[in-house]
Parts: sequence; structure tokens; C-alpha cells
Amino acid sequence: MRKFNATVGIAIVLVLALTAGSVFAQRTDAPAGKEKLPALWDHFLHYILMARPDIAKSYGQAIIDAKPAPRDLYNLSVKDEKGRAASSLILARGRSLKDLKSVIDKITAIIDAGALAVRTDPSEIERWIKMLGGTPRQFLEATSRLIDAGEYAIPQIINKLSNVKTTALLRERIVTVLPRLGGSKQGAAGRVSVVRALSEALVIENAFVKETICRTLGKIGYPQAAPYLKELIEQKGLLDRTQNAAGGALSLCVGKVASTKPSAELFYDLSVKYYNRDESCNPDSRYDTANVWYWREGLGLTYKVVPVSIFNEVYAMRAARKALEHDDEFEPAVVIWIAANLRKEANLKGAKDPTHSADRPGADFAALAAGAGYLQRVLAMAMKDGDIAVALAAIKALGRTTGAKNLVGTVAGGAQPLVSALTYPSRRVRYHAAKALATARPQKRFPGWHLVVPVLTEALRATGTPTAVLAHPDLEIRNKVKDLLRGNGCKVIDDAVFGKALHAARDAGGADLVVLASKITAPDVAKAIAALRAEAVFSRTPVIVIAPRGKIATMKKLAGSDPLVVILCDDDDDLNAAGMAGAIKTASAKASGVAAMNDDEAAEWSIRAAKCMRLLATTNNPVYDLTGATRSLIASLPDKRDPVRIASAQALAQFRAAEAQRAIAALAVDVEASEQVRVAAYEALSESVRQFGNQLTEKQVQSVIADVMVKGALAIRNAAAQAMGALALPSEKVKKIIRTAG
Repeated sequence: MRKFNATVGIAIVLVLALTAGSVFAQRTDAPAGKEKLPALWDHFLHYILMARPDIAKSYGQAIIDAKPAPRDLYNLSVKDEKGRAASSLILARGRSLKDLKSVIDKITAIIDAGALAVRTDPSEIERWIKMLGGTPRQFLEATSRLIDAGEYAIPQIINKLSNVKTTALLRERIVTVLPRLGGSKQGAAGRVSVVRALSEALVIENAFVKETICRTLGKIGYPQAAPYLKELIEQKGLLDRTQNAAGGALSLCVGKVASTKPSAELFYDLSVKYYNRDESCNPDSRYDTANVWYWREGLGLTYKVVPVSIFNEVYAMRAARKALEHDDEFEPAVVIWIAANLRKEANLKGAKDPTHSADRPGADFAALAAGAGYLQRVLAMAMKDGDIAVALAAIKALGRTTGAKNLVGTVAGGAQPLVSALTYPSRRVRYHAAKALATARPQKRFPGWHLVVPVLTEALRATGTPTAVLAHPDLEIRNKVKDLLRGNGCKVIDDAVFGKALHAARDAGGADLVVLASKITAPDVAKAIAALRAEAVFSRTPVIVIAPRGKIATMKKLAGSDPLVVILCDDDDDLNAAGMAGAIKTASAKASGVAAMNDDEAAEWSIRAAKCMRLLATTNNPVYDLTGATRSLIASLPDKRDPVRIASAQALAQFRAAEAQRAIAALAVDVEASEQVRVAAYEALSESVRQFGNQLTEKQVQSVIADVMVKGALAIRNAAAQAMGALALPSEKVKKIIRTAG
């Protein structure tokens, strides 16, 4: 790619400025309504150069208001090579002028859209390829245009190289230009997109074209081509000259040592890069879509357009599949393929993958079929990466297909991923892991068994309100911060001492946010954050540090070593509702994996947890200790959410303790509770009495009888009568009911 000379660029701008100044020196007015686009564009650039942002802005807005065709504006910005360089420099300068950045960003977006329309136009590409065989001037113009076209020019270029009617001159010039495609403004993303297209085309039968592609890939020198070149080298019956071209290109792409790796390993390495969204593999960030390339017999090189949100996952899966084609025992490739498939489906958010046929099964199909061994490794990788979506999908698949023995199985190094998930920072991951391990109903204790019920208890208490831990020694500031946190919808656990606040947060099942004063001591703020990171449940919890202006620089150094730390100044200008809202938003964005649940999701988890406890009690599971669960379920009966109250009562019906039955009865006779809740509570009470006998107090028995006898809601009376029958009361009480029934 031709390098831009800064001195020459400045000279171009100055020449343009002087020229423009001589033409428009007398003009200082706003744009006339009928001016054509070329005039508006020239005036816009001129007044940027003259450092007159007010007038430049009016011309820029006039361009936007004119709603020009993107191609027209793009063509104005690239009149020639010098014009393109000058326009870019002028626009870059304009961004630094007052009130111009927004206008320039909008104009640049139009230009980018025009550039895409032009460089993807097949008829234009065809014309530029023909121009390569023309005069030197035509060759230079065509080269510039084809460089911008990048990957979109590859199919036609390959067809032209394959055509026996192509002249020797044009063929030679295509070969000269080919290694430069995708350069210029597109940078590395444009170059790697060309490599992707060319790599797919290596299967072409034409030996000359195949060798040309090899040499081109070698000149570009990007490692993404390596596995495809290695695959070509390993083909049987390959011409010596083709093998030499591929071997030389492979060494240029990855070096002699790496070039000795087998194809499967090279493809796997590439799949990992795509999966990890390595910068060298990412698509052009200016666009919302990217191209996935294919070679189709009879059609040649084609592509499908996919959202950038799934682009890396699509290529990670393709490379992993290639690794397995070359070595079906290469198990790490299976793990990457499953994980990429799960992440891709999560990123699609219900949309369709353009690379898949309509009848192709979803990601859960392969995950369910994979078995525990692969899913545990996927889960381990997802938790290490902080990829909550993949972790949750893996746990759900494990829970649906795997028995207790395999759920607590180990992977390489002896780790137990699902058990480790019980202490993972994300509440969703912890809850799903506990549910999977509970519903599997293991018959033998395993390392980590004691964590399952506490996590279920935490889920039972879940609310949609985020919990913030606050430690600040200054009571006045602490109260102010507490009010600001509450104003942002947080439940606050606070103390002057960090250790006490943290202990309270542990008892509450964790936190969504930690807010610390920079002045805390024993430990200081750095050690406090280190202590948080050493504790699994807080290891990825975002932290806001509140500091005086004089300490901001020091605190920013601390934040530099921990990406989940946000600094907020305690000045009134910053420590206010807007400042706290911004800090919370930034902190949440940095740690999206531990985002707070909304009310509906929290309620769902409370109900699921209660159902899990009911299942364990019903089956008399020998592994899990439900002693503490009794108290937690009783504590959930006054919950404001009726479905949670009902699920808790139904679970308590399976607990032998007298306090469980009495708590259910208290809910059943509560006149403040809704009819639905009272009926469900009476039904649970009947079940409890049938299993464990009457453990109610005399006062509670009388309350049940009163509900049967007193006229009121028939549904409640019927449910109370059922419970009374289960209580097997003395016959005189029954006779009294008959006499007063009316």
C-alpha cells in the first residue's frame, strides 16, 4: 500500500487553501438555497480551512439537508488522488473546530455509505478491471478504485485471470495490483477481508490462478491464510510449482517454524482467534454487516452478508469444522465450535443466520447432543472469558441431558466447571448451576455440595432491585451517596467500615455494585478492591471509588489496573444525581455479566428456587441439607409477590418441621392476603397435615374453623374445609359446622 507523505499532504492542503481562498475570498454569507452540491461541498471545505466554523457549519448542514445521494457526495470527495487526501485532512481538521464535529460525522457517514455503494457495484468493478489494461493514467485511476473495492473485486478478478481471452498485458497488471487490494482507508480490516476471499478461492482448478493467489497471499503476509495454504500443500497430486508457491507463501505468512504445524492445528488456532475476537480477524468497524466467503462449483467465489455481531462466530465455527475435517480426534475444535454456535445464537436475538438453511437445527441441538464432557469444557471456557450467554447456554444443556455423576465431573486439571459456577460472580450463572445440581438429585456428596442450597436460598430472596455496598467513613457524605444510590433504584448496604459492609453483603447473597471512599482505611481502597477480586462472588463486581479532586489522578492509576473500577469526584459538580447515574451506567457497562435482574426475572428465580427446594424435600435427597431452607421459605411468605408466596408455601408443605406447617397456616388465615394466596396456602396446609400430622397451635386450629364457618369467599371456605378435614378434628366440632352451615 502506498504510504501517505505528511509533507506532501500539507502542501496539497495549503495549495487547495490558497486556491480556494482566491476564489471565495469575498464570500462570507450563508449558503444560498439553490446552490448545487459541488458548490456546497467546495464552500464547506473552504470555510473549514479558513477556520470559520460558523459558516462551515451552515454549508455542512445545507449538504445534509439536501439529502444527497451517497454516491454523489462520495464522488465529490474523491475527485482524484490528491483530492481524496486533501478532503480527509480538511475534515480531520474540521473536527477540532467548535460545533463542527457532529456535522462532519454525519457527512462522513454519507460519504462512507457512498463509498460502499461504489466499491460494491459489479458494473463499476468490471469497468475498473478493464481500465487496468488502458493508458498509464487509466491504470492508476483503476488501481486506486480497485484498492478501495477490496474484497468485492476478487470474484471478477479471479474470473478475468481464469479467462483465456484475457490479454497478457491485463493479466500482468491484475497480478501487480492484486496484493494491494483492500488497503487505503480500509486498513487491516480491508486487507484481511481480501485474504479471506482469496483463501476460499485456493480450491480453483486453474493452476496459474491458484499460484497467483498463493503468491498474492504471501506478499500480503497475513497469518489468516496459513491453514488454507497448508491444506493446499497437503493435497495429493499437486504440481510441484504450485506446491512451491504455496510453501513459500505459507512461510511468509507464519514463518518457517509455524509452517510445520499440521492443518488441523492451524485451523484450530485460527478458530480461537475468531472466537476471541482478535483484532486481526475483526471485520470493518464502519459497517453493520460483513461478508462470509464461499467457493461454489459452477459459480466461483460468492459471499453471504451477515451481521457483524455474529461474523466472528461464523468464521470460528468454519475454522473449527475445518480442523475436524483434517483430524477428527482434535477435540478442542469441538469445544470452540459448540461455544461459538451458542454465542452466535445468543447474539442473533431470535433473528436468522443468513449462512444457515431454514431447516437447520438451532445451537441447542448440537449442545444437547454433545454430552457432558464437551459442555463442561465449554462452560469452563465461558466462565474464564466472562461470557455469560455461553455459560448459561452450556449449563441449561447440561441440566437437560446430564445425570448427577457427569454434572460434577472434572475436566483437564481436575476442575469441576459446574460446581465452580456456584461461586461465579454472575447471579444468573450461580442460580442456573444450583438449579441444575439440585434437580439432578445426586445420591452421593461431591466437592461443593454444601453450596447448592445457599445459592438456592439466595435465589429465593432475589428481587429486581440492584444491591449496592457502600463504605464511607464520613457520615454526611455517606448519607448523601446513599440517597443518590437509592435515587438510582438501588438497595444500599452501608457502613463506615469496609469489612462490616462486605460482611452484610455476603449475608445478603452478594451485590451488584460496590461504592468505596478513597479515604477508607484498614484496609485502604487498593487493598479493599484486591480483597473483592480475591472473593469469587465479588471478583467481577463493578466498583465506584469516590475521591476528592486532589486524589483523582492517583485513583485513576488504580482504575488503570482494574477495568471494573470507575472514579467519581466528590465535588458537588460531580457527586449529584446525574454524576451518580453516569457512574453507575459506566460501571454496569463494564461488568454487564453481573447486571442486576429486573423484577420479573427475579420473581421467576424465587419461584424456581422454591420449586427446587420442594423437589429436594419431596424426594428426601440424602445430599443436601435443607435445615436453613426452612427459615428462608418462611421468610418468603410475606413477600409482596403473590406467586413467590404461593411457591414458598407449596415447598414448605414438604418440610416436616412444625414451624413450616404453622407458617403455612398463618398465611392461610391472613385476611390481608389475596384470595389466590389464601386458597393455595390452605391447599399446602392440607398436604402438610396429611404427611406430617397436625402440628398447629390451638389458636391456629380455631382460625381455620372460623374460616370454614364464617360466611365469605366460597373458594376460601372450601379450601379451609379441606384443611379442616385433613386435621381430623373431634366430631363435636364437625357437628357444629353442620348445624351452622345453613
